[in-house]
Amino acid sequence: MEIFTMSSHSFLRFGVLCVVALGSLPLLGQFQPVPKEELSMTSDPAAPGAAAVYLYREETTDDPHAFRTVYARIKVLTEEGKSAAMIHIDFPKTFVFNAQGTNSSRMTGGFGSGVIDPSEKPGPNTAHWSVPNAAHLGEDAPRDADSYVGKVEVGVLEARAVHSDGTVVPLSGKPADLLKTIDGPRGGETYFTIPGVEVGSVIEYRYQVRYDRYLTAPNWQLQTPYFIHREHFVFKPSTQFDPTLQRGSGVSDSALKDSHDNVLTDIELRPNLPAGKSVMRDALGNYSVDLSDVPPVPLEPWAPTFNSSSYGVDFFYTYTPDVKNYWQKQMSYWNKALNNYIETTPALKSAVQQTVSDSDAPLDKAKKLYVLAQKMENLDGSPDGAPLSGSEFIPHGKVEAVLLNKKGSSNEIAYLYLALVRAAGIQAHAVRIASRSVRVFSAQYMDNIQLDTALVVLSIDGKEIFVDPGTKMAPFGTLHWAHAGAGGVRLDAANKVETLITPLQKNRENSIFHVGSLNLTAQGNVSGTLKIAFIGQRAIELRQLGIKSGPEAVKEEVTKMITAQVPEGIEAKVDHMAYLDDPGKQLLAVIKVEGSFNKNSAGHLVVPRLLFQAQEQNPFPADEVRELPIDMRYPAQEQEQITYVLPAGYTLKENSPDASLRWEENAAYQLRIKVAGNSVTAERSLVRGFTLLDAKDYGQVRDFYQKVIEADRQQMVLTGERSSGGV
Repeated sequence: MEIFTMSSHSFLRFGVLCVVALGSLPLLGQFQPVPKEELSMTSDPAAPGAAAVYLYREETTDDPHAFRTVYARIKVLTEEGKSAAMIHIDFPKTFVFNAQGTNSSRMTGGFGSGVIDPSEKPGPNTAHWSVPNAAHLGEDAPRDADSYVGKVEVGVLEARAVHSDGTVVPLSGKPADLLKTIDGPRGGETYFTIPGVEVGSVIEYRYQVRYDRYLTAPNWQLQTPYFIHREHFVFKPSTQFDPTLQRGSGVSDSALKDSHDNVLTDIELRPNLPAGKSVMRDALGNYSVDLSDVPPVPLEPWAPTFNSSSYGVDFFYTYTPDVKNYWQKQMSYWNKALNNYIETTPALKSAVQQTVSDSDAPLDKAKKLYVLAQKMENLDGSPDGAPLSGSEFIPHGKVEAVLLNKKGSSNEIAYLYLALVRAAGIQAHAVRIASRSVRVFSAQYMDNIQLDTALVVLSIDGKEIFVDPGTKMAPFGTLHWAHAGAGGVRLDAANKVETLITPLQKNRENSIFHVGSLNLTAQGNVSGTLKIAFIGQRAIELRQLGIKSGPEAVKEEVTKMITAQVPEGIEAKVDHMAYLDDPGKQLLAVIKVEGSFNKNSAGHLVVPRLLFQAQEQNPFPADEVRELPIDMRYPAQEQEQITYVLPAGYTLKENSPDASLRWEENAAYQLRIKVAGNSVTAERSLVRGFTLLDAKDYGQVRDFYQKVIEADRQQMVLTGERSSGGV
C-alpha cells in the first residue's frame, strides 16, 4: 500500500473564497430525467444475480467551506434489493481545528440541532450559516466565532424513487423528521428511508453534511455490497494546500492545528485501489478518483473486517510525514496525560489496602485488583470488543472518579486497573491497539482514531502478562478475541515508541466441553442430564448477554444453539446456568435431555455416535473462488464425552471404526467409542489451532471439516434379546 504526501509551509487566513464548481448538483426539482434504459432494466449483465446496483455515486468533501455532499443513483433488481432504500448517513469521524485558541481535534458539539428549514427557529447550538443548499457548492460557511464548540448536521436531504413506468415518489418532509437513529454495532446510526421503492425502481438521493469550525479529511469507501457502474470522489483540502495561493511565509492564526497546537503542514493519503488506478490531483490541489465497474465487496464466510480489504482512500492532515516521529509525539502526549490521570490518590491507596494484603504474591495482588476493576459498570462496551469511545481521549480529573462512581468507559476501567496495580507496587504500563473486529492497524495511517482500545501489560517475575480489564467478563489474562493478534503502539522502558502485535490466543483458552450420561430404554426412549462448559470467548459473549438482557436470555441463547445441534426427536433444554457472574470459573449450562431414537427394519436401536453433531454443517461452504483470507477470530477446541447407559440385555452390534484426522499443524480430530459393561461412551476432540489463513488454504480447510462431518455423522446400532421381534 502506498503513502503519498503533500506539504504546505506557508499559510493564509481564510477569507471569502472564489467558488470552483466540482460538479453539477441540481436541486430535487432538477434531478435529471432517468434514462429509459435504466428504467427498463430487469437484470444487469455486469452483475448477474445482483439484488441492486449503483448506476452512479459521487462524493465531494469541501473543507474550505466545511461540507460534504453525497449523491447516488441505484437500480433495484429484486425484492432483496429493496433494502437499498434505507440510506445510512456517514458522519465525519476525524476533525482538525482551524482558528486561534486551543481545541480538541475531535468534534465536541451535537448533531442536527441547527437550522435545516427556513421555517424553523435556530437551536441552542445553531451554526452561524444560512440555510444550506445542495447547489451552493462553494458557499462560504462562516464559523462560530463565539466558542470552540464544533457542530455537525445534515443540512440538505433530497431523494426520490422512480418506478419503471416513470412514476416519481419523492421523499417529503423536514430532514429533522426524516432522519432516524438505531443502535448499530458501533453505537447510534443515523439513516433515512426512501418511500415507494419497488422492484424495478431507480433510487436517487443526495444529502449534505456540514461541520462548523472544523475541517475533516475524508475516508473514501469506494467498494460497497453492490456492484458500482461509475463513481466520482473529490476532496478539496484547506486553502493552505492550494498551490495557487501559497505565497509568502509564516504561520497565520487560521492555520490547521491539532489538539496539541501542532501546525498541520502535510496531507497524507493511503490508497487501496484497483490495479492501474490512482488518486489524481489538479492544479488547485484538489484530489479525485474515478472508477468504473467496481465489483461488490465479497460476501464470504469468515472474512476479515470490511475496512481491511475493500477499495478506499484514507486522507489525513498531519504535522509530519515521518511515521515514527508522529507516533513518538502522539504517545508522549498521551502517556503524559495518562500518568497525570492515574496518579495515586488516597482513594486509590485505600482501595488497594482493602483488596490485597502485604503478604500476597504480586500475581495474586494483580488478580484481586483485576476483580475489583471488573466490578465497575461498563458504559460503552461492545460485543465486537471495540469500545464506542476510543483511547485517544484521556478524561480530565483523576481516575479515582471511576472507582468512586463505580462506572466508566472500557478504557477508563483499564486506566483504573493500571492505577490500582501501580499503587500496589506492581510494574505495569498501557498499550494502545486497534481492535481486529473493526480495522487492521496501520502505522502509516497517522491518526489516533484507529487506536480504540487500551490494554494493560503487567511485568511480574520477569514475564509480561497482557490483561483486558476494559472487556466486561474477560477473565484475568484472557483478551477479547479482537484484542489478540492486534496491532498497536506503546512506549518502551526508555520512552521510545514501538509498534507491537498482541499475543495470539491458544486453542485451550477457548473451549467447549459436553459431558454427561443418558439412559436408554428398550423402546428407544432417552433421558438424562448433560453439562456444557464454556471457556474463553463464548463464555465472555454469553456473560455479556446476561448483563445486557438477563439470565433468561442466556438460557434461551444456549437452548437455541443446542436445539440446532441434536437429532430430530430429541429435546434438549437448559435447566439452569451456573457461574454466570463469575468469569474466573467455567460457565456451566445444565441440560435436560429427553426424546426417542428410531429403530431400523430389523428392530435394532439406531443411535448417533455424537449427540451434538447430528445436524452439523460444514462452516466452509463450497466456493469456486475464494478472494479473501480466512479469519476464524480465535483458535478453539471442542470436546465431547457422553455415555449411553443401555437397557438390560442390549449390546453394541454395529459401529464405524474410530477416526483420527490431522491437517498439518492447523487442526486435529479424534473420535473413539468405548464399551464398558452396559454402557457405550463416545469421546470426541476437535482442535483448531489457527486463527488466520490465506485464501489459497480455503480448499484444504473445507476438505478437513468435510471429513470431520462424515465421521461425526456415523451411527451405532444396538441390539437386545427381543430386538428381532420388536418391542
